[in-house]
Amino acid sequence: MTSYERLLAAINGDFPDRPPVAPEIFGITARLNGYRISQYVTNGRIIAGSQLKAREAIGYDILFAFADLSVEAEALGCTLRYEDDAYPSVNEHILQNVEDVKGLKLPDPLKDGRMPVVIESCRRLRESAGNECVIAACVMGPVSIASQIMGLEDFLYQLVDNPDGINQVLDFTEEVAISYGRALIRAGAHCPVVFDPVASPAVIPPSLFVHYEARRLKRMYDSFRDEGSRISWISIAGATQKIIPYFKKTGINLATIDYVVPIREAFKLADNIALNGNLKPYSFVSCSPAEMKEEVRRCLMEAEGKGNYIIGSGCEVPVESDIENIKAVVEAARDFKY
Repeated sequence: MTSYERLLAAINGDFPDRPPVAPEIFGITARLNGYRISQYVTNGRIIAGSQLKAREAIGYDILFAFADLSVEAEALGCTLRYEDDAYPSVNEHILQNVEDVKGLKLPDPLKDGRMPVVIESCRRLRESAGNECVIAACVMGPVSIASQIMGLEDFLYQLVDNPDGINQVLDFTEEVAISYGRALIRAGAHCPVVFDPVASPAVIPPSLFVHYEARRLKRMYDSFRDEGSRISWISIAGATQKIIPYFKKTGINLATIDYVVPIREAFKLADNIALNGNLKPYSFVSCSPAEMKEEVRRCLMEAEGKGNYIIGSGCEVPVESDIENIKAVVEAARDFKY
């Protein structure tokens, strides 16, 4: 099986030849190829080249067109703070009053901010890898984009005190996410991964996820499928047990789960959608390769031989990680027999 066939088989509920390996490997690929993070997040050629070389050296089953979590916010006009060897972060928000969202312009993914950088990385990855493996592009979810352009504290207050205004903001940020995600698919991505860290129960109550976010995710995934995506992937960190039961209703067929969510419990809640993750991200830094293999075996045992479990990290693999630990995860997957 190719990596693409392996991942699609797991998502479709079939048994692949072995468990797919799809950890969230982003900035570490820059470090492995001698680049600083600041170079990686601003250059589509470097993103694509770093991703391709890292996958060739390690052997996992995924490629990511990803810069950082502030791409959409910057394209909308937020000022970012750049550092030499760390991800940029929002330094200045653009929305001081929710009513002012009516004056914001939808960014052009081909022109605004660093959206063109990530789109270039998609094109390069697809030109090089074709359909041999899944090329996943990363899109921020509506709630997280809103929190970035408003500031998290103000967003959380307004979420409770001004629901009408927040709905207007979220309608706009949903449109931003859809427009960017569709452009990434047209550029060569097989699917967008929707990252929405602010939608985690660690930040907002599950009831607000259901009220504000779920229907917007459904519209996003419907739109991405119309553009050709066969994978509807969500990645929300933290203890997500109370929102996992809503995933399938939104059209999600692949969810990344964090290490704090037991795999057996997640499968019971997920209604047969495929699950990815559960390896503790810091283990890639702190463990030995032998310990990493044991962690993979634990995950596979907890998944009880289900073909729709994909080995991965519950969040991004840290840039300080030991490459031998990532190789150990791939080796453990290759040794596994259903």
